[in-house]
Amino acid sequence: MSLSSKEIKEILAILEDSGWDEAEVSVGDVTLSVSKGAVDRPARGDTPAPPPSEASPAPQAAAAAVPQAAAPAPDPRANGHLISSPSVGVFWRAPEPGAPPFVEEGAEVQAGQALCIVEIMKLMQQITADVAGIVTAIHTENGGQVEFGTPLFSIAPTSA
Repeated sequence: MSLSSKEIKEILAILEDSGWDEAEVSVGDVTLSVSKGAVDRPARGDTPAPPPSEASPAPQAAAAAVPQAAAPAPDPRANGHLISSPSVGVFWRAPEPGAPPFVEEGAEVQAGQALCIVEIMKLMQQITADVAGIVTAIHTENGGQVEFGTPLFSIAPTSA
């Protein structure tokens, strides 16, 4: 069983109109986690390879995994304001294949400016900056899988 794009949009509309900040909906074997805003919480541990920030059996294994992983630094908020994934999906840095990325590290962005797309079941969700500033870090590789709360960008806010 799966959820259609229309059903996902209805779930998002219900959440927006409710007093809830986040919800998790299960239909058959499909589970959808949604949130009104970025929530600083670690990705769920149900993926085959845990991110290096989780406990590893041996320190050598953790050290070897860090350079290869697309996972963020231990505390991505240290680089500024954190933009996290609002859902599970695929992270796309550009609006379409072959197009230049929405932003690069070091770029100045305005509040409301598009940063990336998170695709879930062929539904494209554009992620925008909620503060003006300089992009200090891009935490996820293009085409990488993201989960609810996965750090995407760090932005150093500019003072008004």
